[in-house]
Amino acid sequence: MADQSLSEQAHEAILNAIIKAAPNVGNSPAGVRDLAEAYALLERDLLPVAGVVQNKT
Repeated sequence: MADQSLSEQAHEAILNAIIKAAPNVGNSPAGVRDLAEAYALLERDLLPVAGVVQNKT
């Protein structure tokens, strides 16, 4: 049970960090994408770098 509580605390701490960082990214597309990806990873809805287009230049 203690592990579940610790996991929930970690989840909440990461979510709070994402929320706190949101105003700092402003309208930066890369910043918004990074926060969205971090949230999706936290919620287990996205694989790392899935669907992210890499520049070939």
